[in-house]
Formats: sequence, structure tokens, C-alpha cells
Amino acid sequence: MINFQNLEVNNKYLLTNSFFCGDFNQELYLKKSIDDGSHKPKFYLTIYANINNQSIMQGYLYFYLDYQSKTSSFIGIKVLNEYRNNNMASFLIASYISLCMNNGYEILNINPKQRKPFILYLLKTYGYEVNDLNLYEIRKDVISICRKKESDDLTKLLLFKDIKHELSFMSTNSYKFDNYQIVHSKDDLIILDQVIMPLQNASLIPINYELIDKDKAFNKTNLVLSRHKK
Repeated sequence: MINFQNLEVNNKYLLTNSFFCGDFNQELYLKKSIDDGSHKPKFYLTIYANINNQSIMQGYLYFYLDYQSKTSSFIGIKVLNEYRNNNMASFLIASYISLCMNNGYEILNINPKQRKPFILYLLKTYGYEVNDLNLYEIRKDVISICRKKESDDLTKLLLFKDIKHELSFMSTNSYKFDNYQIVHSKDDLIILDQVIMPLQNASLIPINYELIDKDKAFNKTNLVLSRHKK
């Protein structure tokens, strides 16, 4: 068990060095950050790899903790461009869920400011969901995550329910830097899932995703981590 509350700010704590992603042997560190103005304890899970005898940071996941309620809020993920397509985002999410649940933080949710459709989709594959599924029918800010049929191209495509929402998303940094592709028809596409993603300046009420299916989270977390063990 980790006593998160007693960790010193900005010190890196090695959690494990027994994993790999792609061609890289890796170390996973935990760090408590300085207060970012939210007055919530903020933590980083960071992947480092030894490349050419140098310790190189490849990506990180960051989250809030509430010590009293034993609640954690996922904030976001950053993987450096040159290390993408090695399943690092999924590895970080699996490590995060495992870290929280193994230390008594079973109430996990997503910061409502999360603005990356694929990350929301990825978290849903671990058992996160909105409490009211009817919202997918009545909200306008719904995005379908798609891929092409009968193709080796696994690019994640976005199909928006509302054109105004699509145009707003196209002005965000997520669209500009995360290589999303927008489509306007379901023809020849497979719909992987739907996410609800209100934009930061929109008047729509933010949506709360929570880890609802803990069995699904446990099983997928163990599966993903087992694929990355040395």
C-alpha cells in the first residue's frame, strides 16, 4: 500500500521496472505535483526508457486524488509523438487503474474537462461510463468513434452528431495535434463506440464518466499489464 498523502512533492518514486512497450524496457514512476491552483492533490505516472544509455521520458498520465473520499479523477495523458502507436496510453491507463484500486481508491471518475475523444473511448473499454445512457440519445455533443471496414487501417475516425459541435472541435488543440480524422457518413465504417464530449466553452452541462464496471476494469487491466511484463 502507498501512503499518497505522505509522499514528498516533486520526488519521483519508482513503482516498477519490469515492463516494456514496443522495443523499450521501461520504468514507471509516481510523482506528487505542486498545487496547480485546484487545491487537489495531483499526481503523475510517468514512463521512462533507457535509450542509448539515457533515461528518456516517453509519456505520462496525471490525476487528482481525494484522500478522504478515496476518489480519484483522471485528468489526461501525454505520449510523445515519436513513441506513439506502442500502446503506451493503454498501458498507462491500466497502470493507473491498478494503482488506485490496489490502494483503496475504487471511486474513479474522469475530469469533466477531458477533451480527447479517443481517450474517452479508451477509458470506456475499461468500464467507464455515464450514469444515464439516455444521454446518448438526447445530447447533441455525441461523437461516434469509427474505423474503416475490411482494412488494415486502424485510424480512429470521428463522426459528429451535430455540425456545430464538429466545427467547435476543429478549433481545439486536440484536433490540431492529435491526428484525428473527421468523417460525415457511416458508409463502409465500423462504429466502435460513442462518447459525449462537451467543449470547454460550451453552454452544455459537463458529463461525468465514472468507473462503473469494476469487473471489466479488473479483467482488462490484468490483461493489458500481462502483455507488457518482461
